[in-house]
Amino acid sequence: MISLAEPTDGMSALTRQYKRLVSELMSKLSISGESLQLDPTKDAFQAGMVPGKTYLVKGGMINMHCQRRKLLTWDEGDLILPDAAPDAEDTMKYASESAVLLTGYNTLELVRAALSSDETARLWTRILMTQLGIVTRLLAAEVEEETQTTPGFAYFMPGDVIIRQGDPADYVFSLFEGSADVVVDDVAVGEVNEGEVLGALAVLTHAPRSATVRAKSRCSVVKVPKEQFKDLIRTNPTMIHGLLTDMAGQIKKLNTQVVQLSAGAKT
Repeated sequence: MISLAEPTDGMSALTRQYKRLVSELMSKLSISGESLQLDPTKDAFQAGMVPGKTYLVKGGMINMHCQRRKLLTWDEGDLILPDAAPDAEDTMKYASESAVLLTGYNTLELVRAALSSDETARLWTRILMTQLGIVTRLLAAEVEEETQTTPGFAYFMPGDVIIRQGDPADYVFSLFEGSADVVVDDVAVGEVNEGEVLGALAVLTHAPRSATVRAKSRCSVVKVPKEQFKDLIRTNPTMIHGLLTDMAGQIKKLNTQVVQLSAGAKT
């Protein structure tokens, strides 16, 4: 495994440990896989890799990408575990700049074999823990030291106020779960759902909250301090695109609500 981040003593030790554990585990499992020879390709799934399978790199190198960013390179002896969300738009992608030889395993069969004895179960657990340690260090290498952490999740029950009209805009909220009503002057004007960003407009315009957002169902949100939110916007084009999409959707729903209210007033 080759990381794009600045190498550290800890990272080097973990990658060596990962290969050693994988080699030891595979030598103890009575499980057969299917060989796959890949020519240079920009999309390994189109070339024969199957989402959901686990692959052992037998020769060559294969790059892992997410959101068009190259994260790391798997090389000989590495075990590539499947993405937990293979159908998501930001699922992991793989590409190879030269020929690579893989052995593919049915993931369920591999896990069953790994858990069939205490010895192999311990090896499998250490492999998962080692890979988590590697990914955590990759993440740490990408985060700037001065970046603040968010306060975390906040939870609201039906009827609770998430944002109150007229309050100062100190946070931006990302609705992680649930749905909520948008109310202006005690009149419901719209609804927000999972994945949408709340309160960004007030933060960007330095204005008080223009609406109340009240939980319609049990809601969980992530609170992002306004200064951190501004830093994220400056450095993350993907977030800008998502924010504009959310705002456009909210404006469209508000326009529809206004039209319906106008039509009702005329009848």
